[in-house]
Amino acid sequence: MNTTMEPLSEELKDQQYYVSLLNELVEENDMELKHRLQKADVYAKFLHEQAGMLMDDTIAHIAKNEVGFPIASTLILEDWKERMFG
Repeated sequence: MNTTMEPLSEELKDQQYYVSLLNELVEENDMELKHRLQKADVYAKFLHEQAGMLMDDTIAHIAKNEVGFPIASTLILEDWKERMFG
């Protein structure tokens, strides 16, 4: 078994790790986006969809590159941040 695939905590399994981080990143980088999405009642949905995508990308990165979660997560988040707020 690959030791870099450490078991995911309950928080990671339900994507709350990314939901919280994404909320902070949106608040830091684009409050107007947050307000527009909240006004349309889709902000939570947006966060959860993005978190799911990031979780999938992180798991794929871990499997492909045999790195631990913190490294993979940091790289995936940086890429997302560049695409969103570039």
